[in-house]
Amino acid sequence: MPQVVVNGSDIFFRDHGRGEPIIFGHSSTGSSSQWRGAIEQLENNYRCLAPDHLGYGRSDPYRGEGLLIDQELAVIDALLDLVDGPAHFVGHSFGGALLARSAVRNPDRVSTLTVIEPIFFNLLESQGRHAEFDEIHGVADRVAQLVCGDNREEAARVFIDYWTAPGAFDAMPRERRASTLNGIGKVCFEWEVGFEPAGASADDLSSLRCPIQLIGGSDTTAAAAGVVRLLREIWPSARYSEIAGAGHMSPVTHADAVNAVIADFLASS
Repeated sequence: MPQVVVNGSDIFFRDHGRGEPIIFGHSSTGSSSQWRGAIEQLENNYRCLAPDHLGYGRSDPYRGEGLLIDQELAVIDALLDLVDGPAHFVGHSFGGALLARSAVRNPDRVSTLTVIEPIFFNLLESQGRHAEFDEIHGVADRVAQLVCGDNREEAARVFIDYWTAPGAFDAMPRERRASTLNGIGKVCFEWEVGFEPAGASADDLSSLRCPIQLIGGSDTTAAAAGVVRLLREIWPSARYSEIAGAGHMSPVTHADAVNAVIADFLASS
């Protein structure tokens, strides 16, 4: 079972295939298992490394020591140290925000960047998208209030139903609901990453010179769609693909379509 120790925390990661390296980042309350289909499709030509972010899957919990963004970026740095040369980055939601920030910090260590609706909510505020910003800020406040009130089940329900669809949390298999409840407390720290501009301002993101693939769902939330629209302005030369009928969780609900876009982009870059 591959693991790396970062700042005293054991981090589990999947490591399959050989060739040019790809580092994957998953969404909040998820795990590296989100990328199993993509890894199976790509491992014949690439070395695929997919960590469980702190607090999820088989990695240690986030203990609140130091800034979360610094802890998470240190994990990406540790994985980069395991590979030869630059890596392709593929990230969704929270994982997309991490890998894009890592690309800004380490421009010489990234070959390409693929992001699926990264949570750069700071852009909504700075670019005057007030309705979309107020929407996502309201959801974040509600989840935080419920977690602080020790009502984690309702916090998880609000979070999952917002990002997926009404009733999605209650429809989850019992094991998946349990893992979501276990990780919902960390989501409060991840909201802070989404609203924090450090390393992810419009100027920071526009500095990227690597090939970029941006992916959005046609039926995603207003806030996520607003971020995607702003990123298309920030990255005018990036490729953009919209997944028909998909919401924010397209790598899970429309995995075949998303994985096909990723594979095509990597092959053509």
